Amino acid sequence: MIQCTLCDRLVLGLAGHDWTALPWMVAPGTGVPPGPCHVRCLEDLGCAGAWAEAVEAYHCRRWPLWLAGVDAGVRWRLHGSRAARRFHLWRSDGRLSSFPYADLTATHPLRLSTDLAEIGTAHAATLLTAMGTDAEGVAVPLTSVITALRLADRYPRLAGTLTRHLRPAGPDTTDVLAARHTLPLSPSCRRAAHHLMRSPW
Repeated sequence: MIQCTLCDRLVLGLAGHDWTALPWMVAPGTGVPPGPCHVRCLEDLGCAGAWAEAVEAYHCRRWPLWLAGVDAGVRWRLHGSRAARRFHLWRSDGRLSSFPYADLTATHPLRLSTDLAEIGTAHAATLLTAMGTDAEGVAVPLTSVITALRLADRYPRLAGTLTRHLRPAGPDTTDVLAARHTLPLSPSCRRAAHHLMRSPW
């Protein structure tokens, strides 16, 4: 199972809620060891903003095409990669996430799909127990899974589902647990995304 280096509780691996802190991302003396962690734990330590700023320069080098703005006092920068057909959303509060161009539609909320665990692993067994079913194709609300895992304080206001399904993996398939959850995008950030997709540069 994947555990948070700060609170020792389960890390689900959800974009915008979890991250892997590397040594160059955190300043000495912050009390943040390298490894997977909840963004909420970084916030509780008061270092989510500093951590996000440490990651900023790396993203600007790797993703040189971006538009920026401020919403409700939170600075954001939406980076686009035309080659990878992906966006990377950097936010000064540490809510970092990456998603493909194809996930963005004009009329629907952005919903991310994330494979959380392969069936047969200890991580998957824990999630299946929290789901209350091991049946394929049954979409269980993430809120009920998170409540069963006693992680509601680490994943507040999270809407989505967790489902067991077969994912194509080359000529074979892999039995996985996949989450679909919303990623709120402000109107200005959504406009920036559409502009980046249409831009010739």
